[in-house]
Amino acid sequence: MSATLITALAAGLAPATSAFAAPLIPAAPATGAFAVPLSPAATASRAVPAPDMAGVVAALDSAMANGAPGAMARFSGPDGVRSRTVGVQDRVSGAPMDIHARFRIGSVSKTFSSVVLLQLVEEGRLELDAPVDRYLPGLLPDDRITVRHLLTHRSGLADYTDAMFNDTVPGFEAVRNRVFSYQELVDLSLSEPRTTEPGVAYKYSNANFVVVGMLIEKLTGRPVSDAYERRIFEPLKLTSTSYVHPDTRIKGLHVRGYLHPDAAGDPLVDSTEQTVSWAQSAGAVISSPADLNTFTSALMRGRLLSPAMLGAMTTVTPTDATKTRFYGLGLRRYDLSCGAQVFGHTGTVQGFYTYAFSTRDGRRSLSAVANTSNHGEANTALGGTLEAAFCGKKPAAASSRAASSAARDFSSLPAERDLPERH
Repeated sequence: MSATLITALAAGLAPATSAFAAPLIPAAPATGAFAVPLSPAATASRAVPAPDMAGVVAALDSAMANGAPGAMARFSGPDGVRSRTVGVQDRVSGAPMDIHARFRIGSVSKTFSSVVLLQLVEEGRLELDAPVDRYLPGLLPDDRITVRHLLTHRSGLADYTDAMFNDTVPGFEAVRNRVFSYQELVDLSLSEPRTTEPGVAYKYSNANFVVVGMLIEKLTGRPVSDAYERRIFEPLKLTSTSYVHPDTRIKGLHVRGYLHPDAAGDPLVDSTEQTVSWAQSAGAVISSPADLNTFTSALMRGRLLSPAMLGAMTTVTPTDATKTRFYGLGLRRYDLSCGAQVFGHTGTVQGFYTYAFSTRDGRRSLSAVANTSNHGEANTALGGTLEAAFCGKKPAAASSRAASSAARDFSSLPAERDLPERH
């Protein structure tokens, strides 16, 4: 596969200087074994390996070998920007993957939603450990479910998308052009048994971030799109990032997404145009590799939240038995084989797999996308870009062992999927 290199100097992101009027909000007392994130200073003091861009390309090629028409990744760091693309962004026209193209970022949207809600907490407009029903009276049947439980996926609200997309392509076509209200999505969740008692265990559910969207709109009196625009897109100058629900189009230069049917060998389904109304504040943002790098880096550098709130957001609990995958407040942490810790989110929406992660000091960021979904092997392969970008090139003797280890690590990702995986 051919790889395209784009090299440019990265613009520095200045730390936030604005004062936060609201009281600082500490993290809730631990109810289990919490992992303490490294401080930015400790992270910066480590020897930082150069990104292994050949390894990044190998991961992108592997995503293609496992069913993606194309893939791309953009790494930004103190030494500038390095980008790689493979394959095509449009199977019909044959247009090659373009690093400037926009795409659906799926559940990376959850981190955008979390930032907005945490800003509202800082403004004193809600409390993390207050019952959701204080702000949305009568919405949920259990007043033990708190705002924090939503952001940490510990509410026990069932993920309605499991049933919605049990049959992948028919399920998608049934909602491709449908416009749901938030209430309809909550009702779908509440029609199913809850998965856990509030606060007891992590169980990923899109319903949590549907309720987050409802909270944002209730507290601001404006659509969630306005909150994204005013609080994140405009301040960070994310000119390629948008929230257009319920419009089905991705405007401008964009990647087309291709959904794998459940039956092996059936043709891919072009899933680019859709309302994404089944997800909304849980997964309907559109962005680009550069904007995702800017967002995750700015978040980690404190440009969007106070130090105390960012500390709460990055306080995490394990989500898998290996204790290398963690979740905070709308934010994932992955511990890589070299000891690096990266924060961000993964995204799955029909036709797109996305990774968007930064180091805790915000100095190094990676975004990667493959234009397929419902094919877990492609997602696992794309995850290999993180190891290559943040851990660098490994000695020849260790490279095969490290590759095998990384593959094992990322093979656990379907258990934390955003949508059901059928393969």
